[in-house]
Order: sequence, then structure tokens, then C-alpha cells
Amino acid sequence: MTTKQAIFEAIEQLPEQQLADVLRYVQQLARTQKSPDPNPPPNSSSDPLANFIGAVYHGSLAANLDDELYGD
Repeated sequence: MTTKQAIFEAIEQLPEQQLADVLRYVQQLARTQKSPDPNPPPNSSSDPLANFIGAVYHGSLAANLDDELYGD
């Protein structure tokens, strides 16, 4: 038995309300498969800050900030 046949057999046993839920789910799957990712990862050609990502990975920008702003 194929996956498609198993799905059809399972669907035949569902009540009408659940069939509507299944339909919405399948339609959502179809939309997400066709549409491109709405938030693709940034790259240097699409985002000028993309090259900066991770630049401060080692360390903290706010380390000792109070001392710098307000003194000892």
C-alpha cells in the first residue's frame, strides 16, 4: 500500500469537521511548498550588515559599560 492509499483510507473514516481540518492542512502544505522562504538568510548583496554578523561573537559590547559611562 502506498502512502497516498493509506491517507485516502484514513480520510474515509473521518467525520466531516475533521475533513475540513485535513483540507486546510493540506492546502497550507501546498502553499508553503510553492512559496519561497519569506525571510531568507541575509547575504552581503541583500543586507549591508550581513558581513558584520558574528563580528562581536567573542566578548561583550556592554562589558564594563557602567564604569565607562559613570566612572568608579
